[in-house]
Amino acid sequence: MTTHQGHRRRPAVWALLAITLTAVLAGLTTGSALADPAPSGGKLVLVLDSSGSMQEPAGDGQTKIAAARTALTQVVTKLPTAAEVGLRVYGATVFKRTQPGACTDTQLTVPIGTNNRPQLQAAIAKYKPYGETPIGYALQQAAKDLGPVGQRTIVLVSDGEATCAPDPCVVAQSIAKQGIDLKIDVVGFRVAGKARTQLQCVAREGRGDYYDADSTIDLEAGLDRLSTRAFRPFRISGTPVQGGPQQEGAPTLAPGHYSDTFVNDQTAKYYLLKRTMAKSTLRAGVSFRRPSGGSFVLKAEVFLKTIGGENCGWSYPLAFDGDQGVATGAASSWTGDYPKGCSTDDQLVLTVSAGDAFREMKGVPYELRVDEEPPVESTTQLPPEADDPTWTPMPGVTPQAIVPGSSFADAPLITPGSFKTTLMPGEVQLYRIKADWGQRIQAQATVPKLGAATAKAIDGIRYLDMGLISPLGEDVIATFAKQVPGNVGRRGVLTKDGVVKANTTKEIRYLNRDGANTMDKGTAMPGEYYIALSVTRKDDDKAFAIPMTLTVALEGTAGTGKPTYVDGATPVSGDSITPTPTATPSVSETPGDGSKTEAGGPVQGRADSGDGTPVGLIAGLGGGGLLLLLIGVLLVLRLRAKPAPAAGGWHGQPPYPGQGGQPPQQPPHR
Repeated sequence: MTTHQGHRRRPAVWALLAITLTAVLAGLTTGSALADPAPSGGKLVLVLDSSGSMQEPAGDGQTKIAAARTALTQVVTKLPTAAEVGLRVYGATVFKRTQPGACTDTQLTVPIGTNNRPQLQAAIAKYKPYGETPIGYALQQAAKDLGPVGQRTIVLVSDGEATCAPDPCVVAQSIAKQGIDLKIDVVGFRVAGKARTQLQCVAREGRGDYYDADSTIDLEAGLDRLSTRAFRPFRISGTPVQGGPQQEGAPTLAPGHYSDTFVNDQTAKYYLLKRTMAKSTLRAGVSFRRPSGGSFVLKAEVFLKTIGGENCGWSYPLAFDGDQGVATGAASSWTGDYPKGCSTDDQLVLTVSAGDAFREMKGVPYELRVDEEPPVESTTQLPPEADDPTWTPMPGVTPQAIVPGSSFADAPLITPGSFKTTLMPGEVQLYRIKADWGQRIQAQATVPKLGAATAKAIDGIRYLDMGLISPLGEDVIATFAKQVPGNVGRRGVLTKDGVVKANTTKEIRYLNRDGANTMDKGTAMPGEYYIALSVTRKDDDKAFAIPMTLTVALEGTAGTGKPTYVDGATPVSGDSITPTPTATPSVSETPGDGSKTEAGGPVQGRADSGDGTPVGLIAGLGGGGLLLLLIGVLLVLRLRAKPAPAAGGWHGQPPYPGQGGQPPQQPPHR
């Protein structure tokens, strides 16, 4: 864009540039005793506008470019030497679109690398306003800057529509096909209409996030969360495997952590689960993130059967609520009085299908977790299935600062205590905590009365959602717990006066496996459990953050009710598996196929993970009360038309007793 095009820019845009750069790097510098804030590898290139309108007054006695230089210089002083960051500008050398090279006018002023703080400072000092807005071409070059492998992020900052071909939305779609570990985040400053739609499309097709920015206050408030999101996106991990189109010839899986992708039809993918211990319990969990712009409700199908086709366990993972929707489902061979082969056959058959929304699910990657638990010597001395718990008041302590996880692979391992952080609309935060036999988890998120600026940004009512998730992915909120602060359930109403959202699990006991719902079955094994938090987002949200304190406790005596397994065998489940990270993208990268996915690329193991295994399992977060009501109606209609178990995940407890919420009768064979 040129000075002749009359763009309306404000001083806040330069704060936006600085804050965006600070945000994507702050995750590398924020310290915490309980979370490793260092990047897990990856590269970042910041793509900045250098159009002529930057020479306009900033409204405080200096020009916009002067304000930008000052802010960006402050950012660079905080840059750690290990951060792999580069700076690219566009519209910096050619004044008019009619001049040669105007639509290819972009330069990597600082190559991506480490120890480049002096070069970044020098580039900022020379940063001048000049010419056009070739966003699409600049994105193409930024993708080349980042290279073909590894976790890569482009952060585009813009306040208007591209003035040159190619279309940046089409470019973003093409870039996305380079792999699920490359994404494009976009921040739009005071954009509307066609320009805003275009920038949103860039983020959507680039598997990234889009935010509107309106004021310096909004931008500063969103600083911490932007940093976490940039370097810690939701990522799919696991050893790549290709499920077979039929039972014969399907791959055989031992207990472990895998990844695969949905196909472009209703055909299920087949896997054979090999039993390594006689009469053991096999469990399988599946998780995925919904594709951008998909249907209102997406429902996949997960079935665990005998070789002869008898059903053992099943679930219907659901994904809804916009681009943040992530779904899980789990199936188990423990069936009580169901087919004997479920507990005795050497192999069982696991099928995973995209269900009715297969067209939108094409190429979407999912994680697959397989666990195996040996039989116990006796259950006569074990405590019975846990009763509904009663909340225990938690003492107030000084909260510690913490860097939350954006996916299961980078969720910080916490111990009982209190932690302070901030939460952005649409963001999913994850924390993990180890719980042993005889223990139950209590978690309470507290948002205080909000300041005037944040209260205005909330714009009425929001919802603070909390999930408690088992190591395999079941929803384990004890929905009939007593004396819980606020209301029991996943959703709390957030207003300018703040909110308290609390939940607890049942006590972890072996015989919980015989319970009716996931809150029972999901607490039948010890291991690393997860706390998931999010605040609902609106389409026109600015980048603001909400202060929050998370307090957690472990009630009960560790080791109480621990079972004795036959022949001293050890479960291959919970926190005893260390998965092999995905070495290569598991989604189709064929150019021109139009496939899309919202999931990121593979995650390398963390040094602080110990023996734990982060599992990418989470149900969709956020959404309004009306959304839940409509989804409930849809599910009721579907269940009437086709008797089947309730969906997995932590949106609602299955209505039926037995494995995975299954009804007393067997469903039709599939």
